[in-house]
Parts: sequence; structure tokens; C-alpha cells
Amino acid sequence: MRKVEELKNRKLLFHPPIKRYLLECQGNIMRSLNSGNKNMNMMMGASAASQAIKLEHLLELIETQTLTSANEYFKQIFLQAHEQQTKAVQHIVKQPEFNQAYILLTELLTRKKEHPKIEEINKIVSDSLEKNPKAKIIIFAQFRLTGQKIVEEISQIKGVKARVFVGQSSKKNSKGEKTGLNQKEQNQIIEEFKRGEINVLCSTSIGEEGLDIPEVNLVVFYEPVPSAIRKIQRAGRTARLMKGELIILITLGTRDESYYYASMNKEKKMHSAIKNIKDKMDSELTIEKTIKEEQEKDNQKTLY
Repeated sequence: MRKVEELKNRKLLFHPPIKRYLLECQGNIMRSLNSGNKNMNMMMGASAASQAIKLEHLLELIETQTLTSANEYFKQIFLQAHEQQTKAVQHIVKQPEFNQAYILLTELLTRKKEHPKIEEINKIVSDSLEKNPKAKIIIFAQFRLTGQKIVEEISQIKGVKARVFVGQSSKKNSKGEKTGLNQKEQNQIIEEFKRGEINVLCSTSIGEEGLDIPEVNLVVFYEPVPSAIRKIQRAGRTARLMKGELIILITLGTRDESYYYASMNKEKKMHSAIKNIKDKMDSELTIEKTIKEEQEKDNQKTLY
């Protein structure tokens, strides 16, 4: 990506060009500008960082999410450029590669093509309900638009009663529709899920913890999460009181793979640390027990 190379050449980016480090880079640049360091390198770097972040996000949507969500983001960028919100988006839409990518994406959607994960989700849900018509399923997806597309697709399967479960938001999509749920709407969906009126819940991170969501038969990760804690929280929605299943979808050759292995390594380290603490506590308890036994023996000898 040319904007990433520009940031490196300007000595502003020193880490791999993933979203986390690009956001850190942008934060550092903005702090420097706000403190009065408004030299040309920083000002050009601010624009490059903004463009790199938007393009990185677009690439993530195409690689790991849905073509529909990528198309929505394309439209947002075009709209922002039309309204002249920032110079960064105006620079992006002038790039031939950006427009070529949009044309290719539009052609694919016109031919009813989608990300391969959508087809796999359809198969997973269909097979699960065929085996157990009373099954309850949670599908976790990082982005709201992805969740909406999943629900739209699986709702065409016989026996599926699906809903999107997301947090509150004042944002609206390109059609002017709200993208969030208020607390009353969230509670209603959970109650319907408990009663079986909904059998598939497609949730963003809001469904990971702190909500009274019943145990389910199947949990599906639409994409891996790099956090071991979040992975455990999501997986914990099944197999607590009854047999459950966990499926993680991974697009080979994308950031999905690195996220999956990152969370696996972190989880292994976490379990290892917990085991070491347990072994240490068990060892200390054994020593304490031995000392008490020896003291009791000494007391008995003293008495006799």
C-alpha cells in the first residue's frame, strides 16, 4: 500500500501496517500537530495515515467480512468525498485503483456473488437445525453490517428465525436506517431467544458478556478474534450445561489466520500461567499440611 510506504519513508510508522499500529501512528501525528509541530512532514503524514486507515479497513471488509459491507463502505467514502469532509477521502476517490476495485465489486454483487463465508454459514445453520430442529445458535460477527447480511441470508432457510443483536448507536446506514438497538429492543430480543421464538442470534461483541443469554447448542465465529479473553467469553455461551459446538470461520491467506493463531497462543499462555499458580498453591498447601502434621506429632510426644 503506497500510503503505508509513505508513512515509513516519512519516519512516522515503525510497525507492521495493521489497524492497531496505523491508529497509533495517526494518534502520534495528531498529538504532534496539536502541540504546535505543524511542519510539512507531519501535515502530509496526517493525510497519509487517514487514507491508510480507511483503505486498511476496506481491505479487511473485502478479505474477511462480506462484499455487501465493503460496498457500503465504498459508498460512505464516495459520499464523504462529495461532501468534501476531508482531503484524505478526496485523494482516495481520485485513485484509479480505488475506482477499479469498486467497479469489480459492483460487478460481483450484480452477479449475486458474496464472500465464501456466507455460503458456509448457510450450510452450518441448515445442518445444525436439520440435526436438531430445537437448536439455538449464536453467530458472532465483528461488524454490524456483516451481522445484518448474515441474518438476511440465513432467514431464507426453512425453520430459521434470526435476528441481529447489536449495541446502541445513533449512526445510520446509507439508506438512512438506524444501525443500533436500544436497551428495550435488546431485552425483547433476548426474551424471544429464551422462549425459542428466535433460534439464531447474530451478535456483535455486545453478546460476549454481561447479558442473560441462555446456553446455546452452537456458537459460530464469523471471524477469529485476536483476544484470548474474548474468544473464551464467546465460546462460553455453549457447553456449560449440555453438549455444545464451536465453529470458527477462517479465510486462508488473510488476517483471519494471524488473529486465530494469536488468540490460540495467548490462550495457551493463559492456561499455562493458571496451571503454574495452581501448582504453586498446591505445593504451598502440601508444605503447610506437612508442617502441621509434624507439629501435631511433636505435641503428642510432649504430652507423653
